[in-house]
Amino acid sequence: MNIGIIVYSRTKHTFSVAMQLKERVFAAGHTVNLEQVEILGPDELGVTIVQLKTRPETALYDGLVFASPVRGGAMPPAMTSYLEQITSLEGKKIVCLLTHFFPLGLGANQTLSQMEEICESKGATVYGSGAVGWPRLGLKRQIANVVDDLSRLFEET
Repeated sequence: MNIGIIVYSRTKHTFSVAMQLKERVFAAGHTVNLEQVEILGPDELGVTIVQLKTRPETALYDGLVFASPVRGGAMPPAMTSYLEQITSLEGKKIVCLLTHFFPLGLGANQTLSQMEEICESKGATVYGSGAVGWPRLGLKRQIANVVDDLSRLFEET
């Protein structure tokens, strides 16, 4: 399977987890590319509308991982803008990955729901999701578990 991992990461926490997922999925025999969503201008908390510098192409992939942090209890404007600009995800196997600071109920669950809803509105099937709480005791184990769980989703048909 040809898999694209599309990541937006401001602090590189999300990027580091996405890289581990890339390595794991590649080791399972898939073709994997990691691409970043980038914006023009500063990424500050008060900014709600952003202009995208990069828009990774989704048509190239059979499966996609959309990876994003939670910002201010919601999906960052960069990832929201990117996902909303995708015209179709019809027939794509989608997995969502989040990193967050606060407990799941303070933004992460809502952000996962928002990501899944946007993807499904574009015709995708969301096969699963995972979230990594930053910082937490046992962070390395938590990351390993999420990476294992998400990589297995691409092994299932």
